[in-house]
Amino acid sequence: MEFILVGKKIKELKGNALVIGVYKELSLTPVAQEIDSFLEGKLIEFLKDIDFKGDLEKTVFMPVKDKTNFKYLIITGLGEKEKLEPDKIRKASASALKKVEELKLNDVTFENLGSEQLGEKAIQWLVEGVLLSNYKFKKYKKDNEKTKIEKINLLVEKKWQKSIQIGKYLAEAANFTRDLVNEPGNVIKPQDLAEIAIRLAKEVGLKCIVYDEKKLKDEKMHGILAVGQGSYHPPRFIHLAYTPSKAKKRFVIIGKGITFDSGGLNIKPDQFMKTMKSDKAGACAVLGIMKAIASLKPQCEVHGLIPAAENMPGGKAFRPDDIIVFKNGKSVEIHNTDAEGRLILADALIYASDLKPDVIIDMATLTGACIVALGRFTSGIFSNDENLTKDIQEIGKETGEKFWPLPLDEDLKEEIKGTFGDIKNVGSRYGGAITAALFLKEFVEAKHWIHLDIAGPAYLEKSWKYYVEGATGVPVRTVLTWLLKEANYGFGD
Repeated sequence: MEFILVGKKIKELKGNALVIGVYKELSLTPVAQEIDSFLEGKLIEFLKDIDFKGDLEKTVFMPVKDKTNFKYLIITGLGEKEKLEPDKIRKASASALKKVEELKLNDVTFENLGSEQLGEKAIQWLVEGVLLSNYKFKKYKKDNEKTKIEKINLLVEKKWQKSIQIGKYLAEAANFTRDLVNEPGNVIKPQDLAEIAIRLAKEVGLKCIVYDEKKLKDEKMHGILAVGQGSYHPPRFIHLAYTPSKAKKRFVIIGKGITFDSGGLNIKPDQFMKTMKSDKAGACAVLGIMKAIASLKPQCEVHGLIPAAENMPGGKAFRPDDIIVFKNGKSVEIHNTDAEGRLILADALIYASDLKPDVIIDMATLTGACIVALGRFTSGIFSNDENLTKDIQEIGKETGEKFWPLPLDEDLKEEIKGTFGDIKNVGSRYGGAITAALFLKEFVEAKHWIHLDIAGPAYLEKSWKYYVEGATGVPVRTVLTWLLKEANYGFGD
């Protein structure tokens, strides 16, 4: 989608629709006030007549063809003026776009919703809301009834161009991630994920190394090999790198890349297997982040690691009671083959630690226990650095991606203590998200590490906020924003 800056002279503009904002109790934005004045109070009169209150995500339209250069006003509620926050702008813009689609309009102009309250970055959040809500995974659909909106006019001046670009990069990275996550297991297998990474690296100027089975054996990545050995489609390990010459910091991001998870020999029940194409959401998030980083070009090194495998119950599949010895010397008893994500992440964490980064962030649809604890809309945070946890949480408030810290409770380490090996790959049903994080911690040799359990919000079975059913792209926008902040990347310079 293209965004066109058209300045602020409303009377000189024309088109099918103009989107304006209204707060609770019919408090108008400056642009809405200007329109109401031009219409001699007819806007307020209309809203009172239909009992429109300005509630968030409530949107109406008003025909104004004979009174303005637009056919319609799209009026979107912003909620309480004093409680306006970034995600409310995304929601309001998404609600307005939905109304535009219902009316089958194009040539639409948006005012900069909420800018009089929240400043220049409001336009970034509006752009994100529009792009995220405009997303549909239609590749395999024969018919598409909805109007395709290819451009949006923005009622802002050119000096705010950078905030618009940031919004575009963040949302497009999330949508790129969503496309990959939504692809089924017969389309994206470990080798396909590797080929996507290779193509992406060539397109945007990243370095890319892919480890096949021989290289995985040479590097003693026994977790990835074990999980992938039951599938006809062999596993891979992918290393993408962005290395600018003047980088002062080095970061490693890791994404779990189980392209389909049947559970292995501990096979999943039908209702839990259906959406398991989404078990590669962490890996796809790495690809989305690296794509954006290559375009944004911050002055920091970023390495994206993806351990990729398909977990299947074939004749060569790994078994309960197997023992795997990892490169760092730790031995792991397999108690459940459906706790496979932590095994491939263990290899990646060892590899990441060898890169001597300032911070490691891993992202994984790791545990159903995290969904039980926090619900479907919140990711769990585990970290050995309280300040890092706070940073991610605060950025999440801006991006609208929710995170909640859970403890690395050392008392629960007894749960994963092995009988015949050092540790086992699963504890009891109690504190399952915590014991999974404690397992990962055994393979981290970095002062600053954070594990994001995105099992809940990475993939939704019904629409929520500005997301349709399917992949959301969580936590792409948060991790990207954090990386840019750490690199002192200028917003709105």
